[in-house]
Amino acid sequence: MLNITEIRIKKINKGDLLAAASVCIDNCLILKEVKLLEGKNGRYISTPKRKIKNKNVRQDFFYPLNNETRVQLLNAITEEYEKI
Repeated sequence: MLNITEIRIKKINKGDLLAAASVCIDNCLILKEVKLLEGKNGRYISTPKRKIKNKNVRQDFFYPLNNETRVQLLNAITEEYEKI
């Protein structure tokens, strides 16, 4: 389980994109630009990506390694989003 110490939300509400979040973990690591999106099957998160040089491919900077962590991030970001 992550020890999420702070979440900052920037509401966007543009198409499927609801918000972008910065998530602080253990007061020592910040994950920026985690996107909260609304899809056909509900809300989900998308982590930042970078373009691979000389290729038409984008690769995640970071991502949850298991479903439990992904759901924890999604729930925490959604909770903060709904407070705004």
